[in-house]
Amino acid sequence: MTGIGPRLRQERHRLKLSQSAMGTLGGVETNAQGNYESGARYPKADYLLRLVDAGVDITYVMTGTRSSDVGPYTSVTPPPSHVVDEHLGKVTHQLHRNLHGLIDALYQMALLIESRVNDTADEAVKKELDTIRSEAQALAQASVRLIFVTSKLS
Repeated sequence: MTGIGPRLRQERHRLKLSQSAMGTLGGVETNAQGNYESGARYPKADYLLRLVDAGVDITYVMTGTRSSDVGPYTSVTPPPSHVVDEHLGKVTHQLHRNLHGLIDALYQMALLIESRVNDTADEAVKKELDTIRSEAQALAQASVRLIFVTSKLS
């Protein structure tokens, strides 16, 4: 593999991380992580330094030569607990933000479906819309529970 992007992707795979998880560890959004891996953009130094704390072999990413203490298929020493706590807080915040958006969209959908059910005489359509509304409400309730449970993590 040549270039920083493919080597960054290889390190992410070695650590068994998703693009979203690796981006969070580095302090960037998922699309930025994808751009780094594809070579569309180059990562900044602060991002790379955060990845070092997470166990990424930065020497390999930058030069293509592995550090002597990290093999291509070895596990890494877990990051210190303060690093994990910081990243857990960031991920939890991002999850809550996304869930709040989901809940709002589900609420809007339920309102629109409610008005649509009242406007149609077709029983099959009413039944389908009622099913969608019920599932949206269940998903919103599950999202609220998830926010509550994960708020205890940070």
